[in-house]
Amino acid sequence: MENGNRIGSLSITPTVARQTPRNDFGTVFARSAQEVVKAGAGIAASLMPGNPMVSAAVASVSSVVSSTASSVQGVSAAGAGGVGGTAGKGEQWDLLAAQREMQAEGMQMNLAYMNLQNEMQAESRAHNAISNIMKVRHDSAKAAINNIR
Repeated sequence: MENGNRIGSLSITPTVARQTPRNDFGTVFARSAQEVVKAGAGIAASLMPGNPMVSAAVASVSSVVSSTASSVQGVSAAGAGGVGGTAGKGEQWDLLAAQREMQAEGMQMNLAYMNLQNEMQAESRAHNAISNIMKVRHDSAKAAINNIR
């Protein structure tokens, strides 16, 4: 008697070498961060072409990201041995120094951003004040013309 639940003949393919490139998370993340910074730099430059503070901030961000990306790529290559693989003491200190440098530049960028916000708020307040004054003058002139009629 033949059972319908039997598996027919199996074919087993031999193992082949990996066809896709091996991409570590740190390398891919660093590359993505560089692309984001480049895109953001282009957008920021197109929105405010004459502002030297923005261009300086964009330049410092892209330099920090590229230096951090290269150090991250170095660490991912050093620690590629798996879970047990660790980076050397010198590389850890390099990462710590890069992180501190990035924090310092981040604080400078935050300060520049806050100054830019304060300037924009002052300009907005001046615009609102002038707008209100012009509205009052217009309303007064309109009322005077209506009273003459």
